[in-house]
Amino acid sequence: MASLHTTAALPDSNDVNVVAAPMSISTHQPHNTIPTEHGKSQDQDNGNGQIDMEKCETLRESSPSPGEDQEGSRFTRLRSSKGFLSFTVGLAVFVDLLCYGIIMPLTPFIVENLGLKSTANGALIACYAIGLLISSPVAGIISDKMANRRLPMVAGLIALLLSTVLFMEALEHFWVLLISRFCAGMAGGTMMTLGFALLSDTYPSNQLGAEMGKVLVGQTLGLMVGPPVGGLLQDHVGVKAPYVFCLVLIAVDLTARLLIIEPRAAKVKALRELQKQQKQQEQEQERAQPSQPEGSTPRKAAKTSTMRGLLSNRRLLTALVVSFIQAFLVAAIEPVLPLYLEERFKLSKTQIGVTFLAISIPSFVAPVAGWLSDKHGAKILSGVTIAICAVFTVLLGLPGMPLWAMIIFLVGIGACCSTYITPVLGEISAVVRVTGEGDGFARAFALFNMCFSLGMVAGPLLGSLIYQETSMLWTCVLIAIINVIMLPLVFMYMADKAQKLRDQEQYEKDMQEEDMALSQMHGQNGQQQQQGNRSGNMEQKV
Repeated sequence: MASLHTTAALPDSNDVNVVAAPMSISTHQPHNTIPTEHGKSQDQDNGNGQIDMEKCETLRESSPSPGEDQEGSRFTRLRSSKGFLSFTVGLAVFVDLLCYGIIMPLTPFIVENLGLKSTANGALIACYAIGLLISSPVAGIISDKMANRRLPMVAGLIALLLSTVLFMEALEHFWVLLISRFCAGMAGGTMMTLGFALLSDTYPSNQLGAEMGKVLVGQTLGLMVGPPVGGLLQDHVGVKAPYVFCLVLIAVDLTARLLIIEPRAAKVKALRELQKQQKQQEQEQERAQPSQPEGSTPRKAAKTSTMRGLLSNRRLLTALVVSFIQAFLVAAIEPVLPLYLEERFKLSKTQIGVTFLAISIPSFVAPVAGWLSDKHGAKILSGVTIAICAVFTVLLGLPGMPLWAMIIFLVGIGACCSTYITPVLGEISAVVRVTGEGDGFARAFALFNMCFSLGMVAGPLLGSLIYQETSMLWTCVLIAIINVIMLPLVFMYMADKAQKLRDQEQYEKDMQEEDMALSQMHGQNGQQQQQGNRSGNMEQKV
């Protein structure tokens, strides 16, 4: 019976879904034991009627499949490790924003060379925003229905590759440039949506904020490095040099995305197979007993996260509002501040660019903000920093403020924005886990991406209009008011420390249920295999 027990505890070697992701059962460190169906050990019993998953994992790693050497096994573990997944998502965000930062500053000059008005540059920006808004929900819905997220992530990167090639080869055809920016927007929407969803699949709720913060550092680096690198390459190498550089980075990013092994993929396939078996059994029982006795309790329907269900959650709505106001604040300041600095201090374009680093560099506090959010919740952290950010914004617009003081206020605004947006990502993940049992991460982050994009579109339009009609002071005051108006929602609905602990309990409960379901399914598969072997042996004897 040892062979039956081993098969029940470990997936069959022919199950390519589980072998492809060795983390499918013991991915989650807090749960290294799985109770068996009868309370007795199937294999590697630890004496408490539970499977010692660490020993099972050791057995799996110590007996590689035929033709697999030790180096291959080590490489497979690297590809499925949490660190490599985080690196891949961070690299993807960095490459996407770097390409954006390289190309977008060049578009005004391209439009000018074509003899078009400045509104043509606005059309290019609008095409990017439209592509992003369309791709975010589509990628979210499709990805949540698929067993893995790697395929749509690769498709998004191919869209970025196509966009870069079109932009490089069609600098004299404006309509092709419009298509190029639309493809770039689709790539950006797909990447941001699925990247955050992949992290939510991989990390527990008490580590997710810190990991999200690390990824946001890649976003900041891309936006910081892109414009100077693009200008340097174009001035000293050639017109097409920035785009060739982007293509090289895209190739590196594509390699990393193709190499990842998701812990989610094998688990989702296995759980869906189990749900299919359970549904077939229920249908057979319904045919045998078509009428349900009075007073009986109907079976609990499985929870899923639909767009409507997600939008009905106040905690998620608050997170989406915060993402909108953060994007709106930064995007409203970006087109106004250069004009103000040039008019008042007579700064050159290079000096203005260096001044803008003051709002970008503090973004490196994002991992610290994520760690604090994991430990103490998002309510106080986000609420306090939103209020402080509003104060810094008003001070930025005060008449007669010296340049050094404005730089200090920009540093404060950048630090506050990074601090209060990072916990939002963990909030979204927690809501999905509570409302849909872990189903719908991509759809939820698609909503986040859409709200963030709307803020990026509305910010420049409203900020420029207010500055044109009034002054820098009133522009900053109105931006600050929009931020402060949202504060009651933050203190009412975002998670405090107690809620964060409940989020972690929910995560652990979900992992236990998934592990028990997988153990049950593997046990059934093992029994079926042994019955098949017995039947074959009996036929041979006959």
